Amino acid sequence: MRRHLLVLLTLASKIIVSCNAQDGIDRTSLDSFINSKADSLFKSQKVPGLFIGISVNGVRKYYNFGYADPDKRMPFDSATIFEIGSITKTFTAYVLENVLQEKSISDSSSILQYLPDSVQQNKSLQSISFLSLLNHTSGLPRLPGNIELSGMAPYDHYTIAHLFTYLKSCTPQAAGQSSYSNLGAGLAGVLAQRISGKTYNELLREYIFHPFKIRPHPDESINGTVNKSQGYFETVKADYWNADALAPAGTLKCSANELLTYFQCMSNPINGKSGQIINKLLQPTAPVAPGINVCRAWHTKEETNIPIIYWHNGGTYGFSSFGAFSRERNKAVIVVVNQFNRNTVSDALGLAIIKKMMQ
Repeated sequence: MRRHLLVLLTLASKIIVSCNAQDGIDRTSLDSFINSKADSLFKSQKVPGLFIGISVNGVRKYYNFGYADPDKRMPFDSATIFEIGSITKTFTAYVLENVLQEKSISDSSSILQYLPDSVQQNKSLQSISFLSLLNHTSGLPRLPGNIELSGMAPYDHYTIAHLFTYLKSCTPQAAGQSSYSNLGAGLAGVLAQRISGKTYNELLREYIFHPFKIRPHPDESINGTVNKSQGYFETVKADYWNADALAPAGTLKCSANELLTYFQCMSNPINGKSGQIINKLLQPTAPVAPGINVCRAWHTKEETNIPIIYWHNGGTYGFSSFGAFSRERNKAVIVVVNQFNRNTVSDALGLAIIKKMMQ
């Protein structure tokens, strides 16, 4: 659930797969590019495992390197489950915008009246809108001041009650400038629950898992999943997170196949209503860095002579991930490394691949 800036590195890998699809790109050249990038990367960085999935006009291809679970010598495949970290925030944004639309609430509205009465007494929250939670301009800090970050599961016991206690007395900084906030994204999900009267998992099933045909992986059943990647905090095995109040900020578990389905539904909406929501989500709202803007959860990467790339990354104590898609070209990539703090690897490799796909 940490934010990692894109680092444009020359990275590398080795993976050989076959595909006969006529999808309009030089497949041999792309395979060679990914192979060389991943081979160098794996050898130099010594990560436990690396998995890449790409989609071109709905045709998918997967590249495995190393192991999803080194002890079992189990490789990644398209159905292997892993933590996607902050890519979860894009799911939360889609859910919240659906809830707001159905309740005829503008996302530019203040969140204050949708909080408990005791929290509404803190008038310094008046300036926070739903939009500002999604694009990190709320002025809320990265994390709440009353969270205990010790241990390997720092978010698991931080409840909604803890969150509201913090909000009663917090004073946000001046809103307007984008400053990454896991607290803000978590609050966005909590508000979606309060307004709809449904749990976060129920909202995911209703708006994403069922209509997009993505299989959910609830926290309570993940430990029984056979095809589950083992994450590592450096060399120590990391348990999967099961967060409470901050779950909407970064604790979803997915497979590469499911994420590519999700990205495909972003490029090709399932219906008109979904398309309206996605159009809204992908509108740039604030600059973050040269060539990078924040939308509603999603970020853009804009360069001359290539279509806009929409992306998000994620990190937990066991995984580093990157996902991106081009809506105009209907192409997408997902990269996962089953080790903490490797986003300089996953981000740069994923960005390099999708840029190569659009040449």
